[in-house]
Amino acid sequence: MPVLVMRLAGPMQSWGANSRYTRRETETLPTKSGVIGMIAAALGLDRDESLERFRGLRFGVRADQPGTLMSDYHTAHDPRKSHKDNKDMMPLSLRYYLQDAVFLAGLESQDGEQLEDYRHALAAPHYQLFLGRRSCPPDGPIRTAIVNESLENALTHAPWEATEEYQRRMARQVGSHVDQWRESEIVIEPKPSNVPSGFVDELLDEPVSFDMRKRVWRPRKIMRIAGPNLPASISYDNPGDSSLSTDSPADIPVFDGDAMFEAVAQAGDEES
Repeated sequence: MPVLVMRLAGPMQSWGANSRYTRRETETLPTKSGVIGMIAAALGLDRDESLERFRGLRFGVRADQPGTLMSDYHTAHDPRKSHKDNKDMMPLSLRYYLQDAVFLAGLESQDGEQLEDYRHALAAPHYQLFLGRRSCPPDGPIRTAIVNESLENALTHAPWEATEEYQRRMARQVGSHVDQWRESEIVIEPKPSNVPSGFVDELLDEPVSFDMRKRVWRPRKIMRIAGPNLPASISYDNPGDSSLSTDSPADIPVFDGDAMFEAVAQAGDEES
């Protein structure tokens, strides 16, 4: 069964599932609602349009570079109101983000043409794409691949997609080649007809409506599986653009030509 695999990377990401109002938390992994919303934006769908086309998609994700948690004490003012007595002050909020994280997300469907449409939309999106929140753009075009495997196998067999600097740092810490230890936890949506007897959790991130007047989600089941060593078995590219490399994104320097980053990275290598 075909699976659309997407590499999600950026300076910041935030994937909310249960947080509301003044405390905006993030899950440690991308949510199905967030990824479906990103694809809907790429397709140019309005918020009040039906999400029926996304029903039946099975979702999974793998953390190749978990990132670190960052909190932001968020304040805002309403410019339409007077500045006297702080009456223009909007509600304070505490917002959480993942810094420097890299994930592989997969969507499994029986309709391969549907996944191809999503893949092409991500390569030339109608609206700006975000990794959860509007303040979290990706680090570049969303790199994708379509593989004919189960969702579990697609996420297991995909190459390790952490950034080059992260791979070097992890290799120094373990003192051996990365091929000997690069394992990642995988969280998948079990097949409805074959829910395992082991531990299965639920997450409220199955989108029903993105309409601002009444946003609705329903819970879906999730389970964790161990990821084995990850062979380099597929490549990522953007359809319709032959100028882009089809090498694994992990082989492409994220800050290529950035003198400041190179100086910091070199200093870190010397300290270690």
